[in-house]
Amino acid sequence: MSPSRSQFEIVTDPDAFRALQSEWDALWSRANGRYHQAFAVCWLCWCISAKPRGRQLYCIVCREQGRLVMVWPLVTYRFLFWTLLRPLSPDTADHTSILVDEQVGNAAIIEETWRTVMRSCGAHVCDLPYVSEGSRLYDIAEKQPHAVVGERTIAAIAKLRGETDWQAFCTTLGALSGRKPGARERRLSKEGKLVVRMLSPEDTGDYAAWVDWLLARKREWIDRTGKRGDWLHSLAYRDFLVDMLDPPAGDAMARLFVVTLDGVPLAASVVGIGESCVTGLIAAFDERYSKFSPISIVIEHCVKWALEQGKDLDFGVGSESFKAYWSRDNITRTSSFRIAINRWGLVAIHTQDTARSLRSRATQLHWSLRQIKAQTGPRFKPLVQSSSVFLSRLGGLTKSHLKQWHREAPLHDHRRVER
Repeated sequence: MSPSRSQFEIVTDPDAFRALQSEWDALWSRANGRYHQAFAVCWLCWCISAKPRGRQLYCIVCREQGRLVMVWPLVTYRFLFWTLLRPLSPDTADHTSILVDEQVGNAAIIEETWRTVMRSCGAHVCDLPYVSEGSRLYDIAEKQPHAVVGERTIAAIAKLRGETDWQAFCTTLGALSGRKPGARERRLSKEGKLVVRMLSPEDTGDYAAWVDWLLARKREWIDRTGKRGDWLHSLAYRDFLVDMLDPPAGDAMARLFVVTLDGVPLAASVVGIGESCVTGLIAAFDERYSKFSPISIVIEHCVKWALEQGKDLDFGVGSESFKAYWSRDNITRTSSFRIAINRWGLVAIHTQDTARSLRSRATQLHWSLRQIKAQTGPRFKPLVQSSSVFLSRLGGLTKSHLKQWHREAPLHDHRRVER
């Protein structure tokens, strides 16, 4: 397909966005769309997360001979003195990708889409979280003259569509931490009445309670490991999960798997439903039962269910050992990009770098002054104390700035793209 024969349109009105649903659903089916590319999921992100936060809709679509062949939903929003552009999402660890009908020319459409967005979005900075290496979007982002790469990580996908027999598949896996599939479940079943199941539509009243339990356990895990996850405290994300699992209308776009022992919750996992691939969204377990690895049991049942449905399973970003195990080392590298669209965008990126540098230096000087205070007599004590207070406040100021930046535009550990 020639991009010159394509008609691009920018949709900023929510009603016009919603009117795309039937065309979008048809494209999603043709293109084997992922869960995060489905209209129902994107509409939910808009209603629950983006719109209440004052973000502006910016969705680019492309038609070929009147037929919808590409959709990329984005949002713009203000942060301090800048306008930022990023994908429409619940702001968790979702991949960034463009829904496009590959039959009409994937690469050409994506390239023209990018040029159109850069010309018309009016933003200063573009954030692209978790873009897969080898994709056309990754190649484009990496070549931008003012691109900064943030987190580099990996994602694992279990290729299950070609598998027809669970036991035969398990024989190809070996052992995870010394145990083969089914072993942990057999061990835990000796402790009481063990139930592992996927909630059904008849369980409609239980979804919210399970989501609340899951998020509480995940926050405890975050506290234990020292990781960060502001979205775990977000009411919008909680409502997003509940509506994905138990929508007031239409089909559910996620499934919830749970493990209980004598009626006590031990572990839970939510997976998003794509046309040919399901995606692990969030999983958690009760630390008191960690020796039985209930999280491994619930993940195993997710994998088995995906195989039975004839779908691959994307475990999402992260290097946990179980992901490599179940995917049989089918690993994809991803990078998060922050791209300055213009000179004012460059100022934004340099401002963030400067704030991070100031906080680091203020922290170092603060600790140096504390050591001096401990080693010197009372003669220099007032000077040291006043300097220490100043540096502590400076560090707190820059820390507050960086935390706000991270909440509004969550990319971190930025480094220049290696060329």
